Amino acid sequence: MDRALLGLLIVFLLVTANAVAKPAPAKSPSSGRTSKTILNGRIYSDLGSWAAANGFVSRWDARSGELLVSNRWSRLLFKADTKRVEMDGVTVWLSYSILRGGDHLYFAQYDEDSTLRPLLNPPRNDPKKKITTIAINAGHGGKDPGNIEGTRQEKLYTLQLALEVERQLKRAGLKVVMIRDTDKFVTLEDRPAIARARGADMFVSLHYNCSPSGGEAQGVETFCLTPAGASSTNDRGGNSAGFLPGNRNDRENLCLAYELHRAVRREVDLADRGVRRARFRELTLATMPAVLIEGGFMTNNDDARRIYSETGRSRYATAIVDGILSYKRLVERGQPE
Repeated sequence: MDRALLGLLIVFLLVTANAVAKPAPAKSPSSGRTSKTILNGRIYSDLGSWAAANGFVSRWDARSGELLVSNRWSRLLFKADTKRVEMDGVTVWLSYSILRGGDHLYFAQYDEDSTLRPLLNPPRNDPKKKITTIAINAGHGGKDPGNIEGTRQEKLYTLQLALEVERQLKRAGLKVVMIRDTDKFVTLEDRPAIARARGADMFVSLHYNCSPSGGEAQGVETFCLTPAGASSTNDRGGNSAGFLPGNRNDRENLCLAYELHRAVRREVDLADRGVRRARFRELTLATMPAVLIEGGFMTNNDDARRIYSETGRSRYATAIVDGILSYKRLVERGQPE
């Protein structure tokens, strides 16, 4: 073999070896990270790439503007131009609208951090911290009747519900702090203060709704404290506020609201008005996980039958207790009995 041919053979072998040793191309960004953009002065994430990065399979419906993402544990349905996400059949309200750009949906980084992440990766209590004591507040009372429908006053029915919840919680082996167990008035500030003074691990406030427009409005809605810097669900003017005492438990507040709302939706035939955010005074001052439940409309005939009947209240109380126990199991998972 002459030298020229030998040289060509060596060059060919070196090039071939280099090609074999070359690393495989990197994965596409959508399979390992979320694509982000700035919209309306806020950071938004592409929902499709977020879903892929978090192990979800996506199904897009261009006509309805809906994106369904699912894995073996969770199913989430997003829809363009709304603030709602349906998570495992439960409506959860976001702080900002889901935006559409072509065949892509975008959601605010704020909502990823304050809503989706806590629900998909719930907080876990310190192993030494068990939930043993539940504070139950019967809304209104005494000089404050709450909503009035005909001769019926909200304060009386929240008290009846609270007493039934107390009975069932005690039967489940939990201690109960009753903010009121008679028809008396307790100030908004005193309600969480009583819960704190008596060592409650959780605060649940019971209310019923009323619609001035008549009987069309119906269903259950469950409120937890609005995160700092965001508007509450029912605000129309974009109101926001800074960090409040109750915001120390933002993740726990949301998960408690979700578990309670899911239990009520599963066990009581009430329309789903969703898990919402609000800065109700008793929630802003609570130093433990806290929620406020509006358990139906006194002005709606279907809801009213459940509110005013002993059977309806008992079933609703059972759902609330099941939600409390579900949250307890969720945050205590892995703890020794």
